[in-house]
Amino acid sequence: MESYQLLQTIYEISKHDPKPETYPCKPRELILRLMQEWSLIQQLLTELEKEKLISTVQQDTLVIRITKEGILKIAELQSVLRKT
Repeated sequence: MESYQLLQTIYEISKHDPKPETYPCKPRELILRLMQEWSLIQQLLTELEKEKLISTVQQDTLVIRITKEGILKIAELQSVLRKT
């Protein structure tokens, strides 16, 4: 479930972009919002990438992007939470 909290954070960072799946989220943005150790965040990013909910690419720094599947997963989770 922690990985989905990270996915939610990535979504919150990128959702105001016209194309959220192209927004280049940086590690610093995640560290500042989550206040967790980078090693834990990296582990969770790996889990999300295996599920194809995010993509990562190493540029000058690591760039994290939410995928369309990730956006759909967030919408699904929000829908479930509203029903409870």
